[in-house]
Amino acid sequence: MSVGDGAPVLLWDIDGTLMRTPGVGVRAFARALEAITGSPIARVRYDFGGKTDPLIARDLLVAIGIDDDTYVAKLLAEVERTYDELADELREAIVTLPGVATILDRCGSQAVQSVVTGNIEFVARRKLAAAGFDHHLLLDHGGYGSDHHDRTELVRLALGRLGVHIGRDVDPSTVWVIGDTPRDLACARGAGCRCLLVATGTFDLPALEALGADHALADLSDVDRVLDLLLG
Repeated sequence: MSVGDGAPVLLWDIDGTLMRTPGVGVRAFARALEAITGSPIARVRYDFGGKTDPLIARDLLVAIGIDDDTYVAKLLAEVERTYDELADELREAIVTLPGVATILDRCGSQAVQSVVTGNIEFVARRKLAAAGFDHHLLLDHGGYGSDHHDRTELVRLALGRLGVHIGRDVDPSTVWVIGDTPRDLACARGAGCRCLLVATGTFDLPALEALGADHALADLSDVDRVLDLLLG
């Protein structure tokens, strides 16, 4: 992947932005939680959207009465193992979202692309490989839930890693974070970046427009418009 100096930097969220993996993540956490604690996830009512995996793990454990950092690490390790078991199910369940494949491909020679995701790195790589998107992205230089529980820190980490990789400081004000939840906007703003929100997750377009992102779209199907926004 080779781009010129001054190429824009794009940081993509995964779930609800690039793809959906209906039910797979919940099943992975459910199996892992029961394996580690003996407690079924059915005891917990929880919104996974936009949160980092370490935060999800901690919240689920606290909800069943376990407040212990060692259990967070154990649960996340078990989630990795469970994703191995669910590999076939993941491939069958993945729904790539409209316009995404074309946008990633066309941005490949014009932008520096990586990810900022709440997924731990192992899971993120599994999902992107299963969708066929991994070769478009500088995955060694992204920000993952396994790096930090705070999404804003993930953006900062990704920018630092990308800066080292491309040999120049990355001005956050020129960077786009593309996501589907208020948390994506919050992490973009916290790191000084621009933000494009898409209503392909759990939030509808009016709700996202009300948040005040730089742009909000129903989806990414209007490829030329999206490219004009991100590369213009």
